Amino acid sequence: MRLGLALNFSVFYYEIMGDAKQACTIAKDALESAIEVIDECTEEHFQEAQSIIELLRENLNIWCEEVELEQII
Repeated sequence: MRLGLALNFSVFYYEIMGDAKQACTIAKDALESAIEVIDECTEEHFQEAQSIIELLRENLNIWCEEVELEQII
């Protein structure tokens, strides 16, 4: 549940607040926390967590690239 909230919160920062840097920070922190405890999940929760982790990673790839471009300009 916490991982899903982090995904939603990071998307909120990116899309609503227009703050890609903060969205990246939230997503990175959530990924790091999830990776530390994912082995403790039940099979059902593990698969759900994997799906959310995949979404976070996809978003991070897009957002971090955007942040890097903004820093160059």
